Amino acid sequence: MALAPGVANPQEYVGDTVAREQTSLWADAWRRLRRNRLALVATVFIGFVLLVAIISVFWTPYPIYRESVAPTYEGLSSQHLLGADQAGRDILSRLAVGAQISLEVGVGTQILVVAFGILVGLTAGYYRGILDGVISTVINIFYGIPSLLVALLMVLLLGRGLDKIIIAIAATSWMDMARLVRGQGLALREREFVEAARAGGAKASRIIFRHILPNALGPIIVQATFGVPAAILFEAFLSFLGLGVQPPAPSWGSMAADGFQALRLAPHIVLAPALALSLTLMAFNFLGDGLRDALDPRQKR
Repeated sequence: MALAPGVANPQEYVGDTVAREQTSLWADAWRRLRRNRLALVATVFIGFVLLVAIISVFWTPYPIYRESVAPTYEGLSSQHLLGADQAGRDILSRLAVGAQISLEVGVGTQILVVAFGILVGLTAGYYRGILDGVISTVINIFYGIPSLLVALLMVLLLGRGLDKIIIAIAATSWMDMARLVRGQGLALREREFVEAARAGGAKASRIIFRHILPNALGPIIVQATFGVPAAILFEAFLSFLGLGVQPPAPSWGSMAADGFQALRLAPHIVLAPALALSLTLMAFNFLGDGLRDALDPRQKR
C-alpha cells in the first residue's frame, strides 16, 4: 500500500483514512436528512416535547398533585386549556410532567439496550466460534419468552419505581440490538481496514472499539431511534394496566387509564394523553425512517 507523504506508520494511515471516510459519511447523511421534510418536522416536534419536559421540571401552570384546582371533569377553558380530570387536577400540567416520564423511559431504556447490546453483539460478532454460538442461543431463548410476561414478572419482583420499569423494559428489548450489532461485527471484521489494523498488531479491543464500532454506529442509531417509541408505548401499556409508574405520578398511560371509565362524560381526559402519546410515537418513527434512509450508503448521491 502506498503511503501518503509524511506518513510512516501504516496503522496511523489506515485510521486517518477511515476517519475521513466517516466524516464524509456523516456529512452526506446530514445533507440527505435535511431533504426529508417529514423527518425534520418530527425532529422539531421531538424537540418541542423535550423543551416541555425540561420546563415542567421547574414550572407548571398548576401543581400536578393538587386536587380541586378546577371543577371535576371540567372541559377546556381559558384557565385550564386541556380541562381537568376526575380529581379536579389540571390536565395540561400533568401532561407536561408526563412528557418527562415518557422521555426518561424511552431514552433511559435505549441507553441500557445500546450499552448491553453493543457489548454482547460485538463480542459475538468479532470472536465468533463457541462464544458466538452460546450468545446466539441465549438471544433465541429470550426471543421465545413473551416480552410482556418478562416485564410483568420483573415489575412485580422489583417494584414499580421508574428505574425498575426501565430495567424491566430493557430486559425485554436488548435482543434486537444485540443481533443487529452481531451482524455488523461479522461483516466488518472481514473488511480491509480491520485486516490492516490486525496486521499492524492492534489488539482486539482496539479493533472492536476503534474500527468496527464507529462503522456500525449508523444502524445502531437507527435501531435505538425506533426503540424509543417502543419503550414509551410499553410503559404506557403497563401504566394502563396499573403496573407502571406509581400513582399519582402523571404517566400518559396512567392518565388515559384514569379517564377511561369517564370516556363518554369527559372524553378530553383520555384524548389529551392519547394524542400526546400518538404524536410522540409517530415523530420518533418518522425520525427513524429518515435516519435509516440518510445513513444507508446505497442512498448516497
